[in-house]
Amino acid sequence: YMSVSDRTKEIGVLRALGAGKKDIRRMFTSESLLIGIFSAILAVVVAFGVGTLLNTSLYKIVSFNLVKITLGNLIATFIIALVIAYIAALLPSKKAAKLDPIESLSAE
Repeated sequence: YMSVSDRTKEIGVLRALGAGKKDIRRMFTSESLLIGIFSAILAVVVAFGVGTLLNTSLYKIVSFNLVKITLGNLIATFIIALVIAYIAALLPSKKAAKLDPIESLSAE
């Protein structure tokens, strides 16, 4: 919602230049999915870092690795991040697509 309210004039210009409602929805959805991909990558990097740190420090106590990250975990992380990003983009993208170009251009 913040992105839509901050970019009202940009949406108005795009609509005035002939961008359709579908184009505006796709723009906001794709931006959200890109954020989801980057957040999933960041989550995987942090998980590997914390997992390695915990395994090296706790290996002396229990003599085996406590944190195991599998390929299934990585795939699930990416899928969950993309689904959450997509769901979070649905309502704002619909709101952005419904904006009237004339009213959008006159907004402060």
